[in-house]
Amino acid sequence: MIFQRRFIMRKSWLMLLIMIFGISGVMGCAGLSPIDDAGKPKITLERVELSRLGPWVDLPAPVMMGLGFVFNVDNPSSYPIKLENFKFSVLFEAPGKNEFMTISTATVYDQIYFAPKSVSQYRVVEFIDSGGVMRALLIPNRPALVRLNLEVNPLTKEWFTKIATGDFPFKIKAGEGMAVFSSEGAKGDFFVPFEGTFPKK
Repeated sequence: MIFQRRFIMRKSWLMLLIMIFGISGVMGCAGLSPIDDAGKPKITLERVELSRLGPWVDLPAPVMMGLGFVFNVDNPSSYPIKLENFKFSVLFEAPGKNEFMTISTATVYDQIYFAPKSVSQYRVVEFIDSGGVMRALLIPNRPALVRLNLEVNPLTKEWFTKIATGDFPFKIKAGEGMAVFSSEGAKGDFFVPFEGTFPKK
């Protein structure tokens, strides 16, 4: 009987030690993984640049606009990370309304490495034409247009002509952003959401 009790006690102690070492090992490994929040990349919008703009002509003739979105990619982990794909929505502010309209979606599949413990810049150029803006306003943004009492053609013209001044009289947002990274220090892909507005004031 005494032997049986000692056996049970020893077995219980052994199980307890195994659990303690197991938890310690998991916590130690978790501290090294770049997919933890502490080591996860951070993406912020630094600025938006006007890289191309054609002279305005009335719709339906298309006018092309090129916008360069410059992002800061902060990799605080001790591992290099590789960008697999990068996606965000482009939103323009309705002048004087403090509300944004979704204009297009930028998607890129660059295979780029970012060094550990560093901040690098990554640029995405999105080309937008006035016809595409008009269609975006007519379909997904229609309820907002009605609510704000805005019309498609005047709003499109205002965006394309006022941005030509170079001082960004309306805000541009990179919204609903998602970047997918991989790393030799982590199993599988991991995802980094982001968004930002320019000008920031």
